[in-house]
Amino acid sequence: MKNIFFRQIITLSMLVEEGVKIARLKGNRNINEKVIKAKMTSMKQNGMLIPGVIVDAEKAIEAGMEIVDFETGEDIDATKGEQYAVLVDANHRYQAHLNLLKKNEDLREEEQYKGEFYLIYALNDNLAISEMLTTINVCTDPWKGGDFTKGAKMVCKKPLPLLDFIDKLIDEGYPLPTASKWATFKSDITKKVMADAMVGKISEKLQLTKGLERGEKLLEAARKSLSKDVLKSRNLIDWIIFKYDEASDEQKTTIVNQMVDFFSNLDREKAKQIEAAKGQRGGDTKETIINRLLNNFYEQFTQSQRTSTDE
Repeated sequence: MKNIFFRQIITLSMLVEEGVKIARLKGNRNINEKVIKAKMTSMKQNGMLIPGVIVDAEKAIEAGMEIVDFETGEDIDATKGEQYAVLVDANHRYQAHLNLLKKNEDLREEEQYKGEFYLIYALNDNLAISEMLTTINVCTDPWKGGDFTKGAKMVCKKPLPLLDFIDKLIDEGYPLPTASKWATFKSDITKKVMADAMVGKISEKLQLTKGLERGEKLLEAARKSLSKDVLKSRNLIDWIIFKYDEASDEQKTTIVNQMVDFFSNLDREKAKQIEAAKGQRGGDTKETIINRLLNNFYEQFTQSQRTSTDE
């Protein structure tokens, strides 16, 4: 199929006529509904300005990538590969196109979306798909750190518990720097580390598991009392890291266990104060207020623990 259309801008209708359907890479960056709505408005007003980029599904499957039917989510294996082209770039635009077509069912003829979806096969046929993804999204519409995490998770077949943990947090809306700190107590797992992993350059930092259990325990405990918005911000994890770094090497395990108990027993009234903290114009920042609250509540908790022990 590719020999027919190579280096041509083609329409989705042309692919359909040849019996080719659209697939997407399983694990590619998450679809953002807000972005889709903006694309729908733009495409209805202006049509498509730049074609989406596709590759043969067989090439993606041969590279060890998992692909799914864009509309049904059905897994596509090698036996069905020739029936599909994989959308490497323009996933949001394609979903917007599908949504607009569906909305046509409820609109009068003169109000309906008449746009066509344009595509082009990747011009550099020799470039690995993982490198293609990285290059397209660095040079044109840069990915956020979390998008590179999804790409790394999709490409890496080697067991990487640290990557798995960070990927789960990215799915929950955590920024990569915050996810990195929960996983490692450092911000070393960067967008570049993830981009390198997408092309097979797996950093030693991504292979480490030391400290991962610590982060998992603390996050699980904090989830019992605090909202996701607080957990996703850097303020809470930065406070935890500061307390941990203050402790001597001999006391670090004790401090972690103590903080796990602290968060597990933090009552809802105190949690609400932390969640409601806001910076004051001309006064304390939000971070300062949260740190003050955490310090006060933690001191109260440790004092009660000492009193209980003394009794």
